[in-house]
Amino acid sequence: MNSIVSVIIIVLLVIALAVMIYMYYREKRKVEKYKQGMKSQKEYLQNMSHDIRTPMNAICGFSQILCNKQIRDMLSEDEIIEYGVIIQSNTDLLSTLVNDILDISDMESGKYKMNIGTCNVNDVCRKAISTVKYRCPSGVNMYMTSDVDDDYTIQSDSKRVEQVIMNYLTNAEKHTDEGEIHVHVSLSEHPGMVTFSVTDTGEGVPLEKAELIFARFEKINTINGGTGLGLAICRRIATQLGGEAKLDTTHQGKGARFIFTHPISA
Repeated sequence: MNSIVSVIIIVLLVIALAVMIYMYYREKRKVEKYKQGMKSQKEYLQNMSHDIRTPMNAICGFSQILCNKQIRDMLSEDEIIEYGVIIQSNTDLLSTLVNDILDISDMESGKYKMNIGTCNVNDVCRKAISTVKYRCPSGVNMYMTSDVDDDYTIQSDSKRVEQVIMNYLTNAEKHTDEGEIHVHVSLSEHPGMVTFSVTDTGEGVPLEKAELIFARFEKINTINGGTGLGLAICRRIATQLGGEAKLDTTHQGKGARFIFTHPISA
């Protein structure tokens, strides 16, 4: 009898020890996850502060120059135009940063609404290109091709479709110093879907980061500006419109190709 009791006590002690070990490592993982989360948040806030401060400094600095009559009178007409372009460019960048933050906040709170109507496929692509083309590096040719007629339309939110393409183009501009950025519209690549694609001849995306880059606050590198929200917003919009936003993983070693699919019929 004593031996049976001893065995039971040993078994209970082993179980208790196993439970304690399990709880210890579970709490340790929680602490590590929390620390990692705090580290990511700290890095994000640091990057965000830098990304906001940079265009603000440019706007303030060049505005002060142009508003100072003595300094302005010393500038040539070309310099005045150049400084005005710099102010406009940085104003647009700052606006994009703020809009990205507001958009992701609205998405998470359920306030992000779609206004579905008639969307001219080629028009939204042209508008997206015209909005961001002035930021395109001088050695890069940005252009568009399409498999659909100019009067081809779908039922969608034109502004949101344009926003996805603009975000793709902005991302391509940051990572392409020479070559081309090509926007294309296809009906055959994914049957039943309109496929918008933005292909560049830049540095490309490592295969292991194909999904990671669509997460919030993730960036391929921290040198280029931005919040790391653009691609996350693209995926949210695409999902809400019944489509998909992704990296074309078959396009490796020759830049990057991003795809946005949208149902032909609602």
